Amino acid sequence: MNDVARPEGTAKQDIPSELKNFYSRYDESFQFGQTRKRRQVAQIVLLNNLQRGDENIASTLLITLFNRILSNLYDDKMQVKFVPSEEIDQKKVQSLNILAQNDYREMDKAKLDYDWDWDTLFFGRGYMETLRFDKVRKIMKPEVINPLVFGYDPFFDNPKQWRYYWKWITKSWWEIQKLIDNGTITGIKSPKEIASGIDPYLWDYKIRREQAKLVTPQANDTYQGDVFQILEFFGHADYDYPEKGIKAGDKCIYWIDRDFSKVLYCEKLDLRDAPDGKDSEWPIVVKEAFREPHSSVVFSVADLLEDKHRARSVLLNLAFIAAKDKANPLYQYVPEKIKDVSQLFNRQISQHIPVDELNAAIAPLNTANPMDNGLNAFMHMLSQEANDPVGTGMSLSPAKKGKASATENAIQQQLNDLAQSLQSKVMQFGEEEFWKDWYHRYRRNSKEGDIKIATITGVKGMTFEKIDLGDIHTKYPPGVLIFSAKEAEYKELVLRRDLMNMYSQFESSLDPDGMRMFNKYVFFPKFLQDPSMIDALFPQTVDELKATSENDELAQDKFMQAGQEDDHQQHILVHMMAKKTWATWVHIGMHQELLAMQKKQQQAQGQPSPDQQEEKPHDKGGDKKGKPNKQNPMQATVPSMGMQVQQPHLPAQAKTM
Repeated sequence: MNDVARPEGTAKQDIPSELKNFYSRYDESFQFGQTRKRRQVAQIVLLNNLQRGDENIASTLLITLFNRILSNLYDDKMQVKFVPSEEIDQKKVQSLNILAQNDYREMDKAKLDYDWDWDTLFFGRGYMETLRFDKVRKIMKPEVINPLVFGYDPFFDNPKQWRYYWKWITKSWWEIQKLIDNGTITGIKSPKEIASGIDPYLWDYKIRREQAKLVTPQANDTYQGDVFQILEFFGHADYDYPEKGIKAGDKCIYWIDRDFSKVLYCEKLDLRDAPDGKDSEWPIVVKEAFREPHSSVVFSVADLLEDKHRARSVLLNLAFIAAKDKANPLYQYVPEKIKDVSQLFNRQISQHIPVDELNAAIAPLNTANPMDNGLNAFMHMLSQEANDPVGTGMSLSPAKKGKASATENAIQQQLNDLAQSLQSKVMQFGEEEFWKDWYHRYRRNSKEGDIKIATITGVKGMTFEKIDLGDIHTKYPPGVLIFSAKEAEYKELVLRRDLMNMYSQFESSLDPDGMRMFNKYVFFPKFLQDPSMIDALFPQTVDELKATSENDELAQDKFMQAGQEDDHQQHILVHMMAKKTWATWVHIGMHQELLAMQKKQQQAQGQPSPDQQEEKPHDKGGDKKGKPNKQNPMQATVPSMGMQVQQPHLPAQAKTM
């Protein structure tokens, strides 16, 4: 390791033998990433540099395009929805969705997402740690990690396969003393036993970033005696620690002082979120802006724009100098004829210079146009080169005469949308991993009977839902559906338009129950942001309430008899959302048989089939006898009051809804 990576006066041979493996791995990842981190610090300085001088111009290309990309990809709304899997039913999934909405607010996830997305775009990768869980409040406590103080295994591109990773954390004197007193830190008895201060290379990151904003950090702060730099190291145990229940090879968390002289803290990583349900995965979630397969290093927005930004800054300053020279040019003159040279620098009333021959006595220099056509075209080309790969878009070449056609603008917008859509999808991989970790932390830190009150704000005002955390204990986790709110806005608009166009076709093919279910679960959710509005518009019928209650018994594989008087179509639709056990499939089969018998009885009694009913013309308000018309969507979606309606056969289109 070079000198900047370690405190002065500390050599590798001074490290105890039991800590040399930690030092070797730290050194491996440090040397791997240090050069890139220095460049990233320089890019941050470029982003917000105020030390450019009073007579210079700095381009805003980097900050403008970076903020434009961030505003397109960041959203302060929920972007996750859990869907049923093999081992979880609809009721438990609904509880998870309610709990996720509550925790999104309690975790302050909107702020975490901003910091996480910012790191992802600027550094290429953003890191979120999902280790800690507050057992009192029953909530995960995620933390965004600064990439500049973070190191990882360079030999594996998948974080789950890393042999180790680490990050530097800082603690004050009293924080260290408090951790010693409560038994968390066991390697020392007093903070005096370890070196204080911050390594020069880490402090240099801070100094350069702050100096770029015209502040003056104090250099002696690196040696303050009440600030301690601790290495939090995640790796496999090299030895057995029977007193801590650790075996060689177990994944553990270590705290090591900055001199690599003492292990302050050691604990086994006991998350049990691995596929086998016994081992633990690393509690780190990674987002990438531009994913490159099979690579442990990716490029970033700053990498793409840095050279264009610097080039534009140089050209802007040259053009600025040329503009000043044109307004106040340099002169060549004949000394014998120009007696008072100071008149060339003053803009006073009496500044006329008497000469015999004007052209021969004095002439201005450097009067070229500061922004000629060639320079303008080159500046535009730089902007185009910066915009295209990040999908921020701009107008077509200024060399093209006339306005761009609607087709050209549409093509340009489509190219921008494709680039932004790809970035959004890549970043969603990390978001999906985050909510999987969220599920596993609840599963590890809760038991049967644990209850949490979730606060939901909706059309009904502030409501409180009681969530049974025991429902989370399933063999397999639920499916996680991640969507981009920005990307979804346009897609949802197109989908709503298509549904409106096809609404009449659904009316002609679905019976009243099918139409009601379509409106409740497909159509209206596309227009309403608040899910509680759906419950207000479509309250559950008696048969839906009964079928929902039966789902709890069927989920436990308890056999139940289907009732002859049941509305079999409604029961089948509700039971299809239950956990799929043998009892569930048998019960659905019984309803299907009773529904088939019901249709045969209707046909035997001479009642028209659904197809025959569709061919008969009806008024929108009903037939001549005043009976409700099944083709009227308003009557089709309202449950019948006090009247048993015989249910026709459910078409194939409705079964797939």
